[in-house]
Amino acid sequence: MRHFRLCLLLLILIILLLAGCPFQQADQRIVLWTDRPEFAAYAQVFNSAQKEYVVEVVYKESPASALKGKKVGRWDVAIGPFLNSASLNDTFMPLEPLFSDGSVSKPSFYQNALEKGVQNGHQMLLPLSFNVPAFIFQSGKIRQEYDSFALTPEVFSAICQDFNSTKSRHAKSAFSPLWNPESLFFLSILSPGLCSQFEVGSEVRQQDVERGLIQIRQMIETLDGGLKAETAFREKYLYKNPLELLDSGHIFFWYSDVGSFYYLPSESRRNVAFRYYLNSNDKIAACEDMLWLGIPKKGGNTQGAVAFIRWLMNSDVQQNLILRSREMDIRTFGFAGGFSAIKTVNAEVLPHIYPFITAFIPQEELLAFPDSCPPDWYAVKSGAIIPYLVQECSTEETERKLWEVSENWRRMNSGQ
Repeated sequence: MRHFRLCLLLLILIILLLAGCPFQQADQRIVLWTDRPEFAAYAQVFNSAQKEYVVEVVYKESPASALKGKKVGRWDVAIGPFLNSASLNDTFMPLEPLFSDGSVSKPSFYQNALEKGVQNGHQMLLPLSFNVPAFIFQSGKIRQEYDSFALTPEVFSAICQDFNSTKSRHAKSAFSPLWNPESLFFLSILSPGLCSQFEVGSEVRQQDVERGLIQIRQMIETLDGGLKAETAFREKYLYKNPLELLDSGHIFFWYSDVGSFYYLPSESRRNVAFRYYLNSNDKIAACEDMLWLGIPKKGGNTQGAVAFIRWLMNSDVQQNLILRSREMDIRTFGFAGGFSAIKTVNAEVLPHIYPFITAFIPQEELLAFPDSCPPDWYAVKSGAIIPYLVQECSTEETERKLWEVSENWRRMNSGQ
């Protein structure tokens, strides 16, 4: 998905350049670092809406990691995940003046998301958008007594066991966390501060990891008949497309997220639905890669950056940007690839554009937003954490400590 975003962003930038753009003086430029392709289209709308500034989009595979480089270079606004890492605390300037002068409404945000952008007692970052994990299934297949906005672990297990117990000429397995490695991490998060434990200098609490591993092993035993049966099913059927497996009745649930659900072609979405999952704290956990926005403490075009932020944080503007992306056939969900951090956009705008989402706007009191993650989170997660979870969930007892595995991986890959 991230390689697709890079290709999409490059394509959009080429199109915009070919369309022609007048030369702007240096003090009019607002250099935006981001890994999100939608901002190429958003920048074009901003540049056309006024003549004082021009946003220049610079693609960074990881804006958070780029900000830690030895030669950072010019940037005026950074937008991306993991900018609220503790290692970047001295990078950004406070944004409270945007609230005090009324140009940005503080109450309009999800307050529990806004709090995650506070560093050293100051609002250094603003949340932009977030995605939410979800389980996809065939529409109408959940019995009424089980169905709800978000499934508890107990209800989820009951649905799976009912499915597995019915007689059929087809082999069945309702769900296994081993089918999609991302679900292993999602289901293992029992401590809300788990991501922040991977910050450099921190040590992951193995007891938190153990609790997650025990839960996953129990799920494999209860829902899949044990590791041997799960492995046999996976080898026999999991080469097929998940939607095909859902349609054929081989499986009941597939782990995904709302953004990926919308990315499915409309004809594929016609027969499937999704439900959220309540964690052990009865919360719906947002994906850890929510988008943040910040401007540099030193240098840069601060005045232009503030003007861009004021414009971007307007609900009417966000509605226009979502529609603009659709006109350009940019296949992403909502605002900047997810739900907006501004509540009214989700409640009043998204249902008109995406009718399927009307009944599934997450309520603020149900949402749990992630703590800080290190800038290299994508690499650590895919290179160390996911392989660790896959291996340790395939054994009866844990053989290694996750913190040691992740630190060894970092040492071996420090030069990359």
